[in-house]
Amino acid sequence: MNSIISNKVASPFSKGRQHQLKFHSILSEAAQLFNWQGSRATTLADIAGSMKLTKTCVYYYVKTKEDLIYQCYVSSCDMWLDRVQRANALPDNGLEKIVSMVKGHFYQYMDTLQGVAPHFALLTEVSALDKNHAADIKQRWHKIFAVCQEMVEQGIEEGLIEEIDPAVIVAGIFSILQWFPVWLNRSHAANPEPVINGVLDILVNGLSAASYQFDDIQFPQLNNSPLDNFDREFQNRIKREAFYRVGSIYFNQKGYKGTSLDEIASSLDVTKGAFYYHIKNKEELLYQCFNRTLEVEGLLLNDADSEHTSGLRKVELSLRYLFNIQFSEEGPLIRYRALPSLDEEHRKDILRATKDNNKVLGTYIKQGLGDGTLRKTDVDIAQNVLSGAVEASPDLAEWMEDTRGPELSAAYFHLFINGLSRRQK
Repeated sequence: MNSIISNKVASPFSKGRQHQLKFHSILSEAAQLFNWQGSRATTLADIAGSMKLTKTCVYYYVKTKEDLIYQCYVSSCDMWLDRVQRANALPDNGLEKIVSMVKGHFYQYMDTLQGVAPHFALLTEVSALDKNHAADIKQRWHKIFAVCQEMVEQGIEEGLIEEIDPAVIVAGIFSILQWFPVWLNRSHAANPEPVINGVLDILVNGLSAASYQFDDIQFPQLNNSPLDNFDREFQNRIKREAFYRVGSIYFNQKGYKGTSLDEIASSLDVTKGAFYYHIKNKEELLYQCFNRTLEVEGLLLNDADSEHTSGLRKVELSLRYLFNIQFSEEGPLIRYRALPSLDEEHRKDILRATKDNNKVLGTYIKQGLGDGTLRKTDVDIAQNVLSGAVEASPDLAEWMEDTRGPELSAAYFHLFINGLSRRQK
């Protein structure tokens, strides 16, 4: 006799299932807090309190905060792998598969904003994990990257996607997906269709009104001032600048938690006391790294306006100048994924200044719309897509042997200027 109860119905009486559901609820809550205020400022007590649980209850599911961070990252990788494998399994061409994957990520996050899907942690502090955990997360990420690269390679073979290094294309696509949690909010979730359509239009068709040819460009130098060995204030400024640049390297690679002031001082061949002579503490260093980044961004964005050319050309120069500085001797810029590690007041200061820089890029986009060099597009969406591309550009070092050539910036931004779809020359 057949049972009338389908074996596909998950029993609420199953202790194993109850344990799994509670564990994933903790991961979601932890991911939300880590993304907003950083793992450094988030305690297990914070997570327990936000869920109205005791800290002892949380310890039943995870051993330590580091274990919780690792489990959040595993959960994120599982979600990413599921999305990319689902798209790759579709009976579509490579371009359609990529569009499906991007849509899947977008609506996943819309559901998160509306409270009907879990939060997933941004992979911002992988290097701060212990050696084995960090290696495991990197291996998982490489698998995700490889599956997406299969779809790109399929699209290239089909003649649908421009013949550019597939790894560069995947890095550009992932920059869009990783930036979703930074700029999308509940107002977008209330009317998501125009937003995803705008993102996909830029991804597939690009911003340029016609097929755009990238030329060699002369990158500006930030500091041409002659060195004055007898000016103490000038010397102190140079020393502080060195701390900011080295600090940015460590924060970008190891996150706030994993960055050691001893390592920073040692890398500059100075004592820790010399560090404290110039900078109060690690929090102050991070804040000043952001201030330096904003100053550099402002200078480079203004330099892009010096040619008095088309809006599209100014957008290109802005993007490539910002890209180049990341890999030059005057870089890098601090990555905005470190922003949650600042205290709330400093974070607000940086966000206000960031908006001012973004307005400059937005002005160039508007000029391009006016002079006809850019296709009709939503300025805010374009601004955010391009900001995500610049933010993620250092990730190319993971996949490319040489990141210093000017042709790499042209290949990377080809995706955003000309689009993923192959254009007629």
